[in-house]
Amino acid sequence: MREQGGDVAVWRVHPRLMVWAGVFWGLAMLATLGSWLAWATDQAGGRAVQALVATALVAAVSLIWGLVLLRPRVEFCGETVVIVNPLATYRLHREDVVAVTDGLHGAAVFHRRDGFKTRAVALGEASAGIKDERLSEVRAVLGL
Repeated sequence: MREQGGDVAVWRVHPRLMVWAGVFWGLAMLATLGSWLAWATDQAGGRAVQALVATALVAAVSLIWGLVLLRPRVEFCGETVVIVNPLATYRLHREDVVAVTDGLHGAAVFHRRDGFKTRAVALGEASAGIKDERLSEVRAVLGL
């Protein structure tokens, strides 16, 4: 998804992937709620363990969802390209980026003048079928 405002252009993980992740998370929440309701009606020790395991799984899914789907983005602010991946953030000067290509698992690869490459997870749309369109937008904003 591309958001614009003044000098800033932002790409995030595609909304279609966010919807499917939300459906999966909602189903996990329903299973957890069902586990706790089963324990509330019959307070056997085994049901409490099942409810706690389900709660832990929902917490883990929520953490992964936040890191992998909500955090990643690519921002163009003035002369700076900010690439926010799940575990790291990179700041590149626009003039240092010489090419943008698609890479492993569909993630975009920003090639720099010094020969290093930086991957952008937010532009990895292989499963959404719109990878080429987003890469064209990024190249156009960068003037490549």
